[in-house]
Amino acid sequence: MRIIKIFSAGTLAVMTMAASLNAKDFSGAELYTNEEFSYGKFEARMKMAAASGTVSSMFLYQNGSEQASAERWVEVDIEVLGKEPEKFQSNIITGRAGAQKTSEKKHAVSPAADQGFHTYGLEWTPNYVRWTVDGNEVRKTEKGVNDPKDQVANLIGTQGLRFNIWSSESAEWVGQFDESKLPLFQFINWVKVYKYTPGQGENGSDFTLDWTDNFDTFNSARWSKGNWTFDGNRVDLTPNNIYSKDGMLILALTRKGQESFNGQVPKDNEPEPTSSSSNVTPPSSSSVTPPSSSSMVTPPLSSSIIDAIPQMHAKQLQDKDSRTVNAKGARVNNTRANNPRNRYRVNFKF
Repeated sequence: MRIIKIFSAGTLAVMTMAASLNAKDFSGAELYTNEEFSYGKFEARMKMAAASGTVSSMFLYQNGSEQASAERWVEVDIEVLGKEPEKFQSNIITGRAGAQKTSEKKHAVSPAADQGFHTYGLEWTPNYVRWTVDGNEVRKTEKGVNDPKDQVANLIGTQGLRFNIWSSESAEWVGQFDESKLPLFQFINWVKVYKYTPGQGENGSDFTLDWTDNFDTFNSARWSKGNWTFDGNRVDLTPNNIYSKDGMLILALTRKGQESFNGQVPKDNEPEPTSSSSNVTPPSSSSVTPPSSSSMVTPPLSSSIIDAIPQMHAKQLQDKDSRTVNAKGARVNNTRANNPRNRYRVNFKF
């Protein structure tokens, strides 16, 4: 169990934006779909990154869940924790910011997640959430069957598909960080997104393929790149650490100023599917709005850092300018028009 202590406003270190831009010694990456989906099946063929102190992930997330004004938190995770790459952690996060409910479980992966490609899958329906690896079910949480926290019923609305790589300062959760292992890379060979179509899919299944991306090029109509950070994370998430090369999408974790990939793309022995682009849905009023330098909205949250936190206690801060709540349940500074980047910060202690 990890307990979070949120300090009062008087004890929080105050940083200027100029200082915070240079506060991190390392760079990570986050990729997210411009569109959010109402139920569906999501698959990605990946070779994950793994070294002690890191997180490499694929997850579903409802934009804005982190805000104090949000009605609910909606998230489903696949995370490889660097200290044990022979496993991945599944999780559902519901509740509200500051009072999240989680249900972490761990599942074996062979070969280890950083040693070979695997096809990771998430199925999200009104009645269940299901996780698969290479087509094999490893977990299914079903409403009214094995869902004592009633989380499936509370995954309401839409979620976008996201991937990221970062480094947590919680050695208890991910292991002691060893920067000598850098650079690290998460390789995504392809992604498939299926619509939820009960009984109308192939062979009577509940899912119909909507689109496939094999990353021969980067499709900015479909994807955006994160450019924010948060305390308790050693990295700035930057677009400079996402690249498309040799039919592979690459997310990197590097030292600051060394954002590049000059290595050899690993070979995946599975035949590559054909990308489909005719049905790319551009952002709409119900879609995620990608952050920009002039955006006034709170930036989309990076991968949840509460995935191993079964219980948390947040102390309300007194700073009247801190009204946005992030993944730690802590109130953070709202973004402002003159900020050169959209970011959020959290001060916390494990």
